[in-house]
Amino acid sequence: MLARRVLPSEYVAWNKKWGAPWGHRVVPGLAEIARRAGLDYRLAAILGPFAYQGNSSTRIYEFPWVYDSVRPTSGMRVLEIGGALSGLQFVLARTGSEIHNVDPFINYGGSEYGSGPEKRHAQLNRAFKTDVKLYKSTLSDANIEGTFDVIYSVSTLEHIPPDALKETLTFARRLLNPDGRIVLTVDLFLDLEPFCRRKTNKWGSNVSPKWIADVLNMELTKGDPSELFGYAEFSPDRILERLEDYAVYFDYPQLAQLMEFSTP
Repeated sequence: MLARRVLPSEYVAWNKKWGAPWGHRVVPGLAEIARRAGLDYRLAAILGPFAYQGNSSTRIYEFPWVYDSVRPTSGMRVLEIGGALSGLQFVLARTGSEIHNVDPFINYGGSEYGSGPEKRHAQLNRAFKTDVKLYKSTLSDANIEGTFDVIYSVSTLEHIPPDALKETLTFARRLLNPDGRIVLTVDLFLDLEPFCRRKTNKWGSNVSPKWIADVLNMELTKGDPSELFGYAEFSPDRILERLEDYAVYFDYPQLAQLMEFSTP
């Protein structure tokens, strides 16, 4: 399915509780200063876990949807692909789930995060009393031990080149328990095919969820094929005809596809 413009009441409550997707707005501009200038992390309890990384406006739907889809419980082993410093990993860890986050921090690095992403991540763990394990690496090079009950990714796969993405998905499948699930959100850009002839933009390309399912050899168990690029039911014209129903990023023509895969 595609993220909706109108939020369910439970998503509104979830975002209010955690300050998603930009941090609690206690003082105008304070979260932005904290993210860019490395403001004292003792303010973390006030700003919340989502104050330390910029996010698209569509995450206001994506974050609570992913949280509900992961269904975190104490002792569950969960892997995030491309989590960077996103607040969701820390929220999930607060449930008692064992959270691992693999991200090479391409286009991030010390220039944006001041003290560097690994040190910042450790500071956030301390601030939120969590123990998320960070691998500053691609998934194939991370040397992660064991398998996972759930693997999830929020708006990451569309940024990965096709060959590297296939390798990432293949490794993810190997790390998944036999009865495990993969929960994904993938951006859908309105300025790329299938909406026009253009194939890439500065953010990446439109990745087909049907192609993802085929690479994973898994079945779509949550999501609407008519709103997921690559499925036979998908129609670009129908999406554009209903555009007012969907969450559209206010700064770029982007929607968010939401999906969950399980083993056949």
